[in-house]
Amino acid sequence: MDHKLKREHGFIHIPCHELDIFILSDGYFGVGYHQPILAPGIPQDIVKGELRNLYLPDSYYEAPINVMLIKKDDRIILIDTGEGFYDEENAGQLLHSLNAAGFTPESVTDILLTHAHRDHIGGILSQNDDIVFPNARYYISRKEFEFWMTGEPDFQKSKNPEGGKPGIPIVRKILSAVNSRLTTFEMGDVLFSCIQTQAAPGHTPGHIIYTVNDGDLSITNIVDVLHSPLLIARPDWGTQWDIDFEKGVETRRKVLENCYQNRTLICSAHLPWPGIGYINKVNDEFHWIPKVYNHPFVINLKTEPAIKAV
Repeated sequence: MDHKLKREHGFIHIPCHELDIFILSDGYFGVGYHQPILAPGIPQDIVKGELRNLYLPDSYYEAPINVMLIKKDDRIILIDTGEGFYDEENAGQLLHSLNAAGFTPESVTDILLTHAHRDHIGGILSQNDDIVFPNARYYISRKEFEFWMTGEPDFQKSKNPEGGKPGIPIVRKILSAVNSRLTTFEMGDVLFSCIQTQAAPGHTPGHIIYTVNDGDLSITNIVDVLHSPLLIARPDWGTQWDIDFEKGVETRRKVLENCYQNRTLICSAHLPWPGIGYINKVNDEFHWIPKVYNHPFVINLKTEPAIKAV
């Protein structure tokens, strides 16, 4: 068996009522040991102890890149585009997964950008600067667009103020390439009549989470509010990737509490594949509960028929 070929194909189908939702794998990223990317400034022995408590590796940090696609009538709506060619060893697998799920780059009609970090917009252009999705229109929050494209982006509230600067030219190049087909929206707007956007600042100023609604079925994608189960159990520990660290912590705690209180089915760009599950709370500590599913390629959200009493 050619395991490399198998690695390139990863998708989960979530049939709803009028919508078909897919989670597509773009591969994963690895950054070595968790710190200082995650939990900057927290003593290493405490972090390693928490990792062991959560049955997570305490010597390296890897996370998937989960990309959502929504089929609505004749619209094929892709949410972000993965790493593209920037990490061909472990990531950049979105087009393989897209094809495996039955779609082509040409069939994508709309691309919603949740924020402008490279692992979310890197797949817009090929290595030769060709537009990968030639028929798509693009959508990004106005606040996110203005942060990266107007004036000089400010990273002073990050735990690594210099870390974000190398990404500025890449972001500006990519967004400029699709500017003629790009629309900005206000956070809180409803897109395509089925996607409710919501402000979730901190990771980036215009970072959004969004809820896909289809009648009595819904799934909320919290995107980069969380990067690991570690940040569910310890939301205050945060990450250097958050442009505003304290705002990121505030948003993370608020989203976790809301998801717990409302028993919200959530998806995340970087929680363990396929990143779908629930937030639980025990003794005032949040926990990740993966959604149970039995088919390797399908998660069925449709309401089971009521069982009549005999």
